[in-house]
Amino acid sequence: MPAYEDFARLETDGWADDAMAAGYVDLFAPASDMAVPAVVARLAPGMRVLDLCCGQGNLSAGARDAGCEVTGLDFSPAMLAHARRTVPGVEFVEGDAQALPFFDEGFDAVTCGFGLMHVPDQPKALAEVARVLKPNGLFSMTSWHGPDVSPVFAVLYGNVRAHGSPEVSLPDSPDFHRFAVESSARELFDGAGLTLEEMETVPCHWDLGDPADLAEIFRTGTPRAGHLLTRQPEANLRAIKAGIAQSVRERFANGEGWRAPFPAMLAVARRR
Repeated sequence: MPAYEDFARLETDGWADDAMAAGYVDLFAPASDMAVPAVVARLAPGMRVLDLCCGQGNLSAGARDAGCEVTGLDFSPAMLAHARRTVPGVEFVEGDAQALPFFDEGFDAVTCGFGLMHVPDQPKALAEVARVLKPNGLFSMTSWHGPDVSPVFAVLYGNVRAHGSPEVSLPDSPDFHRFAVESSARELFDGAGLTLEEMETVPCHWDLGDPADLAEIFRTGTPRAGHLLTRQPEANLRAIKAGIAQSVRERFANGEGWRAPFPAMLAVARRR
């Protein structure tokens, strides 16, 4: 399997940046927060839960409020600093999803909100999920639909293709949307000893005050899109931003502003 070293460096450096972490929390998270209730609904009071790639702790807080004993793990000190400030009652641990610092069979459930797409060795991370789960333990995760389903990603990718410089590209990485496709998700879970039980689309969105806001959410709130946008020559970036804003005006107007649909996929599995 490829090591995806450049991709790993992009993710590590991006999420270590305080400004990127703040951009995610302030701008991007209002959409990802909308998927939290669907994950939490699968949990039960008293469960010992590991929230993998916990980020700013939004899903950890939801599991805590559902009566679970929660440990959150993330590799980003910047995101963990926010989680520790804002989510009391949860133990937050800095660590690697590909080498979890926990005993075998220590958790009733593992959750992961939009995190596995950012991990270079996803089969290894899933094997670690299975290792720390009790037999028949629950694994539930969310990921973003690709541009074939997601209007927002269709707008973003379409305008980068149309107006971006061919000299700017992302490092080689696993398919960012593979967990939103049943066949690939099932194959990855099976390889780790997890049985896929359920997949469900969860509606998420941003309500935008200005059509230009969508480009800024991606430029300042996520390392991958931020890399694609901030490294563009000035003229290309202006054209991408203008194209995105025009697409927002044409596609997402709802009478009071602009609602940008950003659907997620929930996948639920059990350890065999």
